[in-house]
Amino acid sequence: MKHRLISYGTLAILACLALAAPAGAQLVSSFSEDVEGWQAKDLSCSNYTQVVATHALAWVGAGGDPNGYASHHDVSNQCAFFVAPAGWLGDRSAYIGGRLDFALTSTEFDWSGSDVVVLVGAGRVLCHELPQLPPQPPLWGRYSVPLEAARFRYNSATGAVASEPDFAAVMADLDALYLPAEFGAQIEETVGLDSVRLFLPASAVPEVPAPAARLVGAQPNPFNPSTLVVFELDAEAPVRLTVHDAAGRLVAVLRDGETGQAGRNEVAWRGLDTAGRALPSGTYLARLEAGGALSTTRLTLLR
Repeated sequence: MKHRLISYGTLAILACLALAAPAGAQLVSSFSEDVEGWQAKDLSCSNYTQVVATHALAWVGAGGDPNGYASHHDVSNQCAFFVAPAGWLGDRSAYIGGRLDFALTSTEFDWSGSDVVVLVGAGRVLCHELPQLPPQPPLWGRYSVPLEAARFRYNSATGAVASEPDFAAVMADLDALYLPAEFGAQIEETVGLDSVRLFLPASAVPEVPAPAARLVGAQPNPFNPSTLVVFELDAEAPVRLTVHDAAGRLVAVLRDGETGQAGRNEVAWRGLDTAGRALPSGTYLARLEAGGALSTTRLTLLR
């Protein structure tokens, strides 16, 4: 059995967190007073076990989701991640079937090369891709990741789906938990992290309601020569739907203030820019603003 020494000050903070945490949240980092042992690491974008550099996080006392939050100012061209402290690691098999919640904000949100949650353990690397990129400050994107084998893939966001035995092995011997800290095509950006919580299976129903507007995706995707961008609205609302290239530049405006209907909406895009010129093959980012919510999804054009 492993024992860890912690200070009386840390015990006091943990006690306060336990009182403030939602029912069932067994591990909580609310960043109300400091970064609580979290760090940032630059990892090789092709190998999530190869650490290039380690960085201290800054603590910001206000503007989080809610209150204070941890912040990382990234200036490297590697893939940056928030790194959970030792108290989050070890045998976490009791959380299989539960969930991992957290909130992110980013000054850049036009690239998704490292938008994955990474679990490392038992000689395995498992990845879960986020459904959408976070918004810019002061807005926060909230995420809820089911801790189930079917939600994770081996080594990358596009690998084979993890098996139940391998997922159980990783959770029973968790060596590292990485949360994404890089979302911009530009090298320099600042990403905030807040309200990280692990929930046991008995409390695995997300508290956070779905946003009032959300991009479902595109059909087909990849596509050539055209696709339907699909989004859902809880109620009628003015919609701005744009497309950006991998560097974040605006290339097309598909809707600009027109009212979208409640429920499912579809908008065709033929892979053309605002001047009607055919765009080259590549990955693009659709961005939806409606009902006070921001949502993004990737589009892959193959000529």
